[in-house]
Amino acid sequence: MFMSALWDTIFDMKERYENAEVFLVDNHIPALRFGTAPNPVVFAAGFGADEWQSCVLLLTFFEKLMEDIRRAKPMAGIAVRKAFKKRSVIIVPCVCPPKMHYEGEPIHMKDLSAFAKYLAYHKAGMLLCVSGTGGTIFTPHTNEAPRFEHATVEKILCACSALTPVSEQDSVAAKLCTWASEQTDTPAYLLSPHTVQMAELPLTYNALEETFVVSSLL
Repeated sequence: MFMSALWDTIFDMKERYENAEVFLVDNHIPALRFGTAPNPVVFAAGFGADEWQSCVLLLTFFEKLMEDIRRAKPMAGIAVRKAFKKRSVIIVPCVCPPKMHYEGEPIHMKDLSAFAKYLAYHKAGMLLCVSGTGGTIFTPHTNEAPRFEHATVEKILCACSALTPVSEQDSVAAKLCTWASEQTDTPAYLLSPHTVQMAELPLTYNALEETFVVSSLL
């Protein structure tokens, strides 16, 4: 049911926005892309069957981005039509579709290997995962950022999101961030919003919108 609704939403965006491209990661993970520039910034969510709210946050961002670009409206105070002319953004709203693993079994890093290899092959400029509800930002200690100063980026993301940096995190998304940093030289960050309760999703999105926009431009 969830994946059917997700596909409907994705293809609806494809129909409404000529700049939106739909494709599959490893032939089964749905994704949306805007722009053709190299080194895309990749946003990822949906690291488990109970994380559909994080999918909504990323889809909301992509939809608003497309809409504001089309109407030449500012987003988080940024003139996005001009700023994104030479940018490329990929949204992977559900990294772990429910059928990837049996109900009740934990998701392991091997389940995400295809997605991780995709990052390496396409030389992603940055990976930003949205998962959990800790009110924190996690950055792997192994994170190397050759394109920009890592410490500065972390401070920017903390300032934009008002989330607290943490040094350790044991979630599946955190393991993916660590793998990406170690194996693909991709700067990776994990945002855990304060809450993803259904009634509070609009507030959560508003609190993170500037973070999403700024991350896309780094």
